[in-house]
Parts: sequence; structure tokens; C-alpha cells
Amino acid sequence: MYQRENHLSRHTNPFPENLDDTVYNRILKDPNYWISQDLEDKIIQIISQSLDISGILYHLGTESLITNAYDLLPLDDSRIDLEEMIQRLPILIGRLTRAVYLNVKPVSNQKVIFLFNYLPEYQEKWYDAVFFQGMLNGLAVLFELKEFKIRMTKTKLFGIHVSHKELGENILFGADSNEYEMEWLEDNLFLSRSRLTKDDLTNRHRVMVTSRMDSQLEEISIVDVKDVVGKSRELAIENRDLEAAVEVLKSFKQELEKKQLSMEKDLRLAKNIQKGLIPEIIPDWNGIQFWTAFAPMQEVSGDYYDYFPYNMDKLGVAVCDVSGHGVPAAFITALSKLLFSNFKKPKPSETFKLINRELLDLVKQQGYTTCVYVLIHDDYKVLYSVAGHPRPILYRAKTKRAEICEGDGTFLGMFPDAGDTFRDLQIQLEPGDKLFLYTDGLTEAENDKGIAFGEDRLIQIIETTFEKSIQETVETILTIHKEFTMGTDPMDDITLLGLQLSPRLPEFNLIKAKGDEAYRKKEFNEAVVFYEQAHQILPRELDTQLSYGKALAYSQNFEKAISLLESYNKFKTNHFKSHSVLGYCYYQMEMFEKAEVEWKKAHSINDSNLSNLYNLAQLYRKLNEKKKMKDVIEKMKRIEESYLHILPLEKKWESLPDE
Repeated sequence: MYQRENHLSRHTNPFPENLDDTVYNRILKDPNYWISQDLEDKIIQIISQSLDISGILYHLGTESLITNAYDLLPLDDSRIDLEEMIQRLPILIGRLTRAVYLNVKPVSNQKVIFLFNYLPEYQEKWYDAVFFQGMLNGLAVLFELKEFKIRMTKTKLFGIHVSHKELGENILFGADSNEYEMEWLEDNLFLSRSRLTKDDLTNRHRVMVTSRMDSQLEEISIVDVKDVVGKSRELAIENRDLEAAVEVLKSFKQELEKKQLSMEKDLRLAKNIQKGLIPEIIPDWNGIQFWTAFAPMQEVSGDYYDYFPYNMDKLGVAVCDVSGHGVPAAFITALSKLLFSNFKKPKPSETFKLINRELLDLVKQQGYTTCVYVLIHDDYKVLYSVAGHPRPILYRAKTKRAEICEGDGTFLGMFPDAGDTFRDLQIQLEPGDKLFLYTDGLTEAENDKGIAFGEDRLIQIIETTFEKSIQETVETILTIHKEFTMGTDPMDDITLLGLQLSPRLPEFNLIKAKGDEAYRKKEFNEAVVFYEQAHQILPRELDTQLSYGKALAYSQNFEKAISLLESYNKFKTNHFKSHSVLGYCYYQMEMFEKAEVEWKKAHSINDSNLSNLYNLAQLYRKLNEKKKMKDVIEKMKRIEESYLHILPLEKKWESLPDE
């Protein structure tokens, strides 16, 4: 093997420093030529530096057993079984080496312990361990065992520098003996010598007879040792090739796993970024309530929805479906958010024209998006435009009927002249009316029979849920959709956005006005009562939620105020007052770290209002943090040196003990 791997001539001695050419040629020609253990060790060490020879040594051990087993058989042609062959194995070890002798300890009829003992002047070698286990494997090959286990249990060696998984698990290194354990389940084959010839007279001494008892019948066959060795060698070569292929596959697998981990990390990052781009909830606006359902097919989605306030009199809402899936689609959704935020035009068609142009410049026709965009006015007139997207479905509370709205137009980001296809359409919302915007992943999803969910089924569900709120309606649609597609894999991202003009809007406005009046009079307990009622009608109407939270805080109901204000701040309105009042509530509940965070946020939003810095100074005074208090006072001086609270704060600072 070493010659072949290194492309050496058969007559070239690769070990000139260790043996002369005469000895080298005798080793190659005469398998019975003996060499010292020292010379054997030197040769093997040199070869093992450039080749993994553990598999070769294992095979040679197997071949040695098979080749020499004939001489262990009885001379009178009587047959022996595996158990008796094992008892004769020490004779073979004695013939092959003068450095080791073998003791055999039967544990049961089908389990044996082999103890390899070295003479005092010799030392165990790692290659001995592999070779001897190969010999034990030769027993299994010779007796055609189908179910067996051979493993090293103990060795005097302190570790083996080749892979020793084949030797066994949990090997005790540095032990006081060298032991192997062999266990088998099947043992019904017998061997005996034969004077028969299989091919010619030269093979006579290498032919054995095998016999196997099967029920009441005895099956007899002739075995040529040369054939067995040849087949064993073929299997060893195939196994070596297979091991090489497995190593290559392992290498590929490791590379793929590294790339997969990297991709998973990138996808998690993209998912977190997209999660920040797509709002979890849309707040109630001017009496209109929203509810959304969003189900990405992969880590990141090509579906996208968002809302865009236009001062106080209009609100834009978009639902988009980007071509493809994964990170490229998520990139275009991020662009969409930026473009919709930048282009707040009075007509949706104008917004589409500008976005189409920008996407063409940025994406270079490598992706596109369909979209429906609605612009809701404070008088509940709705302008909308469709760009290659499923048209909205409008439910009328008066008629209890739902219908697909008009609309047409090509998608965004692919055609320069797409702007000519966009049209503005108008509907007027009445109390109780519902409007549904969705992506085609909802209606095109199929059940296990290949039937699509479809728009007709969607309209039917909307009409049967006429008494339900917009939240209940959306959740009912999703529940029925999940049952319909049960047992199938999702084919696309799914987005459903529903909005409803509250049928209780007049009642809400009246109660809210009473709460505002009580708040202006600083009758906070009374204001809390009215705001609570209004909040139940429109629980995500932000103006009411903030007023309700402040009234709770000023009426000393700090726990409930904290709950309301934390919920309000999730909408990221960047209202400094909500953070300021929340900090005050935390302070009163002695949650000082949280109070500090909220007052810092409030100051960063509105740094001209010094009340938050004053509150921070008082907080640091309470905590005896003199340096932090001094820093805040200096900041207040830089903003407004004449602020009347600075001097009292400095006197309080001077009274603090040094840190």
C-alpha cells in the first residue's frame, strides 16, 4: 500500500536508513521471514506518518486468522465449532509472535474474554491492538456469524493515536491488562479439514469443509481458504473506498452545516429586522378599529403591511405581496416601508407612480410587488388603488352583504409605464362597515383534495360573522382557513388585514368628551370612570389610552396606569408625556431603575422640557448618587441657566454626602 500510494518501484527500498536492500526484498518475497519488533516498529511508524493504516492492519489481522485457521483444525477430519476454535487461538498467537501470549476466559457459551499478555521486555503498541482485533473479526468471518460484537475493554496503553471507535466505546486506558470481549448470538457452523481438492492439487491443504445444522438436516459445503481471503480482501478494499467516500461526505456535511448555521443566523437577523418593520398591531384611528393576521411561510416574509398617519386628518394603510420569498423579498418589503413613508400623496395612485419609479431604479427589475393602498379620511371617505393585487372586500352593515370592490392596475417595480394603469376609487364607510385587505396566499391555499379556499368562501364567512367585531371576524376566518388546509404544507405567505368603523362611534365620542371635560377640571377620579367606558368601546384608540393612563396616574392608581402607558408606548408614538408620566408612576412604586429609563426617554424626545431632567435630579438625590445629580444639573444649566428650580437643586446637591 505504501509503495502504491507513493508511486514507488517494487525494487526501490523506501527505508534505507532502517534496513538494507537484501532484508527489504526478503520481506516482500517471503511471508514467513521474521524481523525484530524494533525494526517492525520503525517501519510502521514511518508508514503511518503518511498513511492511515489502521484499516489495513485490521484487515491483515482478519486475513491472518483465516489463512492460518486450517492448521488449527484436527488432523482426523473431525469437526470443531467456534468455541473450540477460540480455545485453540493461543496456539496461533504463539506461532505468529514471540512477544505476546494469549489467555482465553470463557464467560458463557457465547461470550469470551481475550487477554493478550506481553513479555516483560516488550511493550504494547497501538498497531498490535488493531491487528489483534482484526484477528478476532476473522473468527466471525470464518464461522459466518451474522450477529456478533467484538470490542476492546482494557489496555495498558495510555490512549491510541488512531481512531479507536472500531475498537469499542468506553475503553479503559492505562489498565493493568489488554483485554477484548467477544459476544455472539448464532453458533451452528462447524469446520473440519478436507483432503478434497476444489481446483487442483496445489490447493489441497487449504480446503476446509463446513457443516451447518438446520433443523434435522446437515448442510455441508467446501471452503477454499484462498477464496475466503480473496473475498475478504475485496470487502476490505470496498470498505476502504467506502470509508474514503464517507470521509468526503462528512467533510461536505460539515461545510454544509457551517453554511446552514451561517444562513440560519442571517435569517434570524433578517426576521428580527422585518419584525421591527411590520407593526404587530395597528391602533384604532378616529373610530376605526383594525385587526391583522400575518403568517409567513419562511423565516422572513414577502408579505408586508403597514399604516402611515397623514397629520390628523388622514391615515394610509398598505398591504403588499413581494415576488418570491426569503431574504430578497424581505429586502423589497423594507424598501416598501421607506417609500410609502416618503411618498404621502393625497391620492393612492400618485403614491404608486412614485414608488414604481423608485423600485425600478433600486431593484432593477429583479423583483416586484403587488399592493393595495387605502387612504382613509377623517370623514370616513376611503380612496384606494390596486396594483396587481387581490381587490378589497367591503362588507356593508346595512345590507349584511359583502362584495369585491372594483380595481385594477399592474404591479410595482417592473414596468416603466405602469403608472398609466393605476386608478383611484372611492367608497364611503358607514358605522359597522368592514373592509378586508389580504394577499393571495389566503385565497389560493388548497386543501388536501387540491381545492382552493377561494374568494367566494371568504365572502361567505364574512357575511356569516356580521354580528362579530373585526377582531372576532378575522380570527374566525383564520380558524376556518386553518381547518380547510389541514394536512397540507403552506404554499405562500398569508396576510389578512381587517378594519371596521365602530357602530358605537357616536356613543364613544360622547363619553370621551365627558372624560376630557373632567380631566380639564382636574377631577381625575371622575375622568377615570368616563375614560374606562370609552376605552372598552375602542380599546386601542391612542388618545383615549394616553388620557386614561394619565388620569389613573394623577388619581394614584399607579399599577393600572403603568399597564395602560406601557401598552401605549408599544405603538412607538414618541410622545414624551407618556414616558414622563410612566416614569412618575415607576418612581411612586419605588421602581427607580425603570423610572430613570423612562425620564431619559422623555428628555431625548423633548429636550426643551426641563421637567424630566428635574425629575432625574430628584431621583439621583433620593438614591444619593451625587455625581449623576451634578451632571443633570449642569445639563439643565446649559439648556436654560435661568430655570428657577436649578438653585434649590444645587443646595440639595451640596447637602449630599460624598460618594
